[in-house]
Amino acid sequence: MAEALYAIDAQPLVAFIKREAHWQRIGAAIAATTRGEVTLRLTTVNAGEVIMATERDLGAVVAHQTVVSIQQWTSIVDVDLELAARAGWFKLRGGISYADCFAAALAHRDGIPLITGDPEFRRVEDVVRIAWLDSFA
Repeated sequence: MAEALYAIDAQPLVAFIKREAHWQRIGAAIAATTRGEVTLRLTTVNAGEVIMATERDLGAVVAHQTVVSIQQWTSIVDVDLELAARAGWFKLRGGISYADCFAAALAHRDGIPLITGDPEFRRVEDVVRIAWLDSFA
């Protein structure tokens, strides 16, 4: 069976860490990463977003644990000039936060679906395949 490849937004990872709506679906995807069935790709910008949200809501100790964990669950993608330019193009389209533009840019560049539950991404569905968290299996 071929390995499934996804880009992932910060929102589903934060939902998993905080046990918010649909956290079990991301938990299943994370478990699949440990079996080599799925790869979750996360930009460094979106990793920073996960860490910031975790520290803000759950404290520095949990944020530190999150740094360690997300490196095990995801393939972290450094942002280069090409990816930044693509993110800028998404920002010019409007209606999406700059950090979210990097997740969209990664999915767009690599031609892979983006896992998210953030409704802002409806603005980019015409050019990015979205794997909505509420229906992600």
